Amino acid sequence: MASELEQALTDFRAAVAPMTLPLRLPEVERQEQTATAITRQLDDYVLPRLATIDAPLLCVVGGSTGAGKSTLVNSLVGRRVTRPGVIRPTTKAPVLVHHPDDAHWFTDERILPQMARTTGDAEAHGTRSLQLVADDTIPAGLALLDAPDVDSVDERNRELAAQLLAAADLWLFVTSAARYADAVPWGY
Repeated sequence: MASELEQALTDFRAAVAPMTLPLRLPEVERQEQTATAITRQLDDYVLPRLATIDAPLLCVVGGSTGAGKSTLVNSLVGRRVTRPGVIRPTTKAPVLVHHPDDAHWFTDERILPQMARTTGDAEAHGTRSLQLVADDTIPAGLALLDAPDVDSVDERNRELAAQLLAAADLWLFVTSAARYADAVPWGY
């Protein structure tokens, strides 16, 4: 059953990804964006998850700027694994914390295939790097990913945050009293 579903989704992706709409009719840009979003969702989440259903759950910690996402991740781990700060945006490159026994699930391109992996400071490698941190305080079968702000002033950070949330099995959405009613986070 899974192989039939996997094949059908792979065929669907192959049909949608190269799609071009040469006539500049009304709504064509929105339709092109939808095709791109479908392809990314299939690449970043659906196909990898279907192929590796036993992989650890990926919990993306996302939300508003300055809400304490990095501080929460550090508190859950019990040490500083991601950089909190007062300058916005602070998290420019994502940090994925996993149990050491689960490392093999994240070192390959199973999830977020276009992002380079690093075990050092991801920001030194650019925002398209995914910093991997192995820590035995995280239970095997679960990984936490500290994401950039969904309402960042930097457009690249907003795009990266959206991509990371789309790759998640689970969201832990963080906001603050000051940002609670903001439209951007509620849009997610």
